[in-house]
Amino acid sequence: MESFKLWKKYGWRATLLIITEFFLTFSFFLFVPFISLYVTGELGYSLAFAGILLALRLVGQQGFMMFGGYFGDKFGYKQMMFIGFLCRGIGFAGIGLVESHALLLVMGMIGGLGGALFSPALKSLLIYNQPKSYHRELFSYINMTGNAGTILGPLFGLLFSVQQFPTLSLISGLMFAMIGTILLFLPIKQAAADENISFRSGIKQIILNKQLISIIILMIPFHFIHQQLFLTYPLIATKLTGSSGWLFTLITILVIIGQLSITKHTKKRSTTFLLTTGYLVLLLTFVPLIIFEHTSTLILSLVGIALSIMLMQPTFHSYIVGQATSSTLGIFLGFSNLAMAIGGAFGNIFGGSLYESFTEQSQGSFYWVLLAMVCGLAFLYGRITMTRHKTKLR
Repeated sequence: MESFKLWKKYGWRATLLIITEFFLTFSFFLFVPFISLYVTGELGYSLAFAGILLALRLVGQQGFMMFGGYFGDKFGYKQMMFIGFLCRGIGFAGIGLVESHALLLVMGMIGGLGGALFSPALKSLLIYNQPKSYHRELFSYINMTGNAGTILGPLFGLLFSVQQFPTLSLISGLMFAMIGTILLFLPIKQAAADENISFRSGIKQIILNKQLISIIILMIPFHFIHQQLFLTYPLIATKLTGSSGWLFTLITILVIIGQLSITKHTKKRSTTFLLTTGYLVLLLTFVPLIIFEHTSTLILSLVGIALSIMLMQPTFHSYIVGQATSSTLGIFLGFSNLAMAIGGAFGNIFGGSLYESFTEQSQGSFYWVLLAMVCGLAFLYGRITMTRHKTKLR
């Protein structure tokens, strides 16, 4: 029934891409959470090497996404999605089928490169020729289906043992290749670009758009905070409850249930209002953790993170595509991903080490003070940005 409603309002292409997002995240989380267990357990490599492998995959994806977006604008989003899915499939399958250090790293890079090619292309094709008023709603649906795949992927992956990881990697790789092949042969048409934009001129358009750069900078702290879900939150959850798997389940369920309602009730609000509100919510839900770490305060902060995801991610993507032309959708989306690259990198490098440092000195509350300060500074920067440009960014 829901698919029929989507089809009726947004058309079959958008509906198909929303469903595709589920299978992409399902295939990703079916496989990626178990890489380190396989590399350190079955292959006997160090945890440091497993970290390098995962980091290279991340760098391969985030670092090249603006190029992937540009190629989608120039050569076609459908074609770039096919190449990206194929690269992701080869890379992910290869991680389970090769054993040497060098080949594992190469496969990780290929898998990351695949994401750099298909991610901006998929988002660009999703809103291609769609009314601007639909953009935030469409990105909200992507947020929901992606989160559903985040839950179900790891659950399905648990059906396989570490010894069966090569089979799991092959299944994941084949799923990506199959999705890409199906999309390639569908009659998805993209009109020729109205203007021949070079990579350099596209980047120049972005850099000269001061409002756009301000909004991208504003999203960096969000990704710093979000990265802690993979670093410090599992440690705290395990310490308080004995397990950490429920963290992502809780956040994902909240996003699936609440995303459309949040989008509906905030559609008339400006971009900066919603982004700064997201930081204010985060700040307020960190305060109880400053006072004491308890299961209840941890859950409250997770609710805050879920609300920030629902408020900020669809709003951000909708704003980015609203600033682009029909010829620069991909490169604008790809460039905007630098917020995730920078914020995620700092979150990985400093987040976990700071928490360990504070807890070793029995000053764990200082860590939450730091996160609250990050949110407070981001909130102030957002308000200053709104005042500086003297406009409501839509």
